[in-house]
Parts: sequence; C-alpha cells; structure tokens
Amino acid sequence: MRRMLDTVNAILAIGLVAYSLWAWPRLPTEVPAHFGLDGQVSRWTATSLGSWFFLPALALLLVLLLGVLRQQMVRRPGALNLPGGKRVADFDPSVRPAIFEHMRMVLAFVTTELLTIFTLIQIGAFRTAVGGAGESLILAVLAIALLSTPVLLVIFFVGFQRVTSPARG
Repeated sequence: MRRMLDTVNAILAIGLVAYSLWAWPRLPTEVPAHFGLDGQVSRWTATSLGSWFFLPALALLLVLLLGVLRQQMVRRPGALNLPGGKRVADFDPSVRPAIFEHMRMVLAFVTTELLTIFTLIQIGAFRTAVGGAGESLILAVLAIALLSTPVLLVIFFVGFQRVTSPARG
C-alpha cells in the first residue's frame, strides 16, 4: 500500500509542477493570492515567478521534509513521540518494524493529502485567473482538508493500536 501511495505522490508532484509550467505562459497580469472560505478571491497579486510557483515549491519542500522524516525516524527511534507518552525505543524490538512501517504509511497518506490540496488550489487559481470557475475547486479543497484530517487520525490511532497490541503476532 505504501509503495502505491509513493507512486501516486510522485505522479501528483510531477503533475503539479507540469501543470504550473504549462499554465505559466497562459496567465494574465494578475493571479489570485488568497481565497476566502466561500471560494471567492479575497486578494489578487501581480503575476510573477514567485507568486505563481510559490505553491508548487512549497509542496515540493513539504514532500521532501516528510520524506526525510520517514527516513530519520528509523535512525532516531528515541525522538519519535507516540500515543500514551511512549517512544519507539520503549517497545519490544520485534514490534518496532511494524511501528515504523505504520508511521511511514501515515506520512505517505499525509503527503497525498497535501499534494492533492496544493494541486487543486493551483488549478483553481489558474481557472479563476483566466476568468473561469475555480471556486468549486477551492471549495473542494476546504472539504478535503476538513474531512481527510479526521480520517487520517483514525487511520493513525487504529493502526497504531493494531501494530502495538499484545495480541499481535
């Protein structure tokens, strides 16, 4: 499952960058800089490399940071705080690989969520900038953010309980 998510995340990241590059020469002199909760533009800014490519750059930076975190947690298990105030080092060594794999999968889901949200914002900003209807995408972003976060928390806690329960294995 995690490998599939990694593939999806790679496709989403490449798609976000490719879409942004495709849209760049087609942008008008101003692009949306902020959307309100109603999906309407609340601030515009002059089109520039920084204003248009900030979101894809931020997305790639976050993906990179989450990737580094996925790698470093194995190297520094004492630094990883878990539910119940425990650290990975407090668990039996036979359980640790399952904990790490679960954490990697949760971080892969978080990466998917972030890339999906950033891609929809970028597409909505382009559609709005060229006079189209981008509001529905912005509202979809809000719905995804509000609904996916509790789902990710349930996945995390239920999965953590499953991999650490004494009845495991």
